[in-house]
Amino acid sequence: MARMIDVANKAGVSIKTVSRVLNNEPHVKDGLREQVRAAAAEVGYVPSTTARALRSRRSYAIHLVSHSHRSAYVNAIQFGAVQTCQQRGYQLMVSLMEDLRDMPEADLVARFEQLMEATKPDGLILVPPLSNDERLYKVLERFDVPVARVGPNNLPDARIIVKINERVAARELTEHLISLGHRRIAFVRGAEDQNATHERYAGYCDALAGAGIALDKALVRPGDFNFPTGLEAGDALFALADRPTAVFAANDDMAAGVLMSAHRLRIDVPQDVSVVGFDDSEIAEKMWPALTTVRQPLLTMGNEATRQLIDAATNQLPGTEEVPNEFLDYEIIHRDSTGPVPQR
Repeated sequence: MARMIDVANKAGVSIKTVSRVLNNEPHVKDGLREQVRAAAAEVGYVPSTTARALRSRRSYAIHLVSHSHRSAYVNAIQFGAVQTCQQRGYQLMVSLMEDLRDMPEADLVARFEQLMEATKPDGLILVPPLSNDERLYKVLERFDVPVARVGPNNLPDARIIVKINERVAARELTEHLISLGHRRIAFVRGAEDQNATHERYAGYCDALAGAGIALDKALVRPGDFNFPTGLEAGDALFALADRPTAVFAANDDMAAGVLMSAHRLRIDVPQDVSVVGFDDSEIAEKMWPALTTVRQPLLTMGNEATRQLIDAATNQLPGTEEVPNEFLDYEIIHRDSTGPVPQR
């Protein structure tokens, strides 16, 4: 196995310089940093996380806390976090906490104390709905660990935020349906404790108001960001005497449920009804017809959350300064699930 001294000899620098570069310490010139990383790659050097942790009293681990192992949204963010961890010589740990919504605060504190003591991470990534849980603000205040929240509400501790402008994206997607001639456009809401539900619904309402279309509450159905609630919403919407000509589901999993409902009722998509989703998760391309949706840069969101946490852990982001939380780019992906309003 290649050693640190092999990297130093290859790069023509000291072992101390190699250590500073591989530990992502500040005040190293970019050219020298790239020189050392190229040498490490060439000789096949893989840093020992255990040895580094013993030397620095840091774990060199980022911990992602998720509510579900079945969410394509979460899985894509997790993969992005893994990419950045590998590039920076860190490990990614993942914990599943499905039952936090109804957990008493005392139990919540005990759960996180146990997690932090067992893993001692250099940073935490919280994904929805956990990133929207205001109780976690109080709990995480107890620990001197930076936290990155993906797609959160504007919580007081959210120094590292990674998200897109969901309201603007939802408005643009609804405007696309309006441009196709649709006026009876339904909306399937997500979980009510998630910021995404309210932002996406607000964007939908903005687009209707901008086009002079009155909001019809009969076309707004509840959901919970999963396939069964999308299926249930589709069944209810398609049972209306004057059913919608388009359905905007607040995420792709629910859009898949709406599509299944249409198929079971022999309603053609997009000839009879157009369907759109949100996220551009892996399922969007695999369903039939392929789904028109908003592409969130989910891999980039995982990359960015992890990068900022590592920078914070290595003091490249001073704790006294606020991290600029700029919106990431999104894209409307046009596929086969949308078409012109049907002539009835």
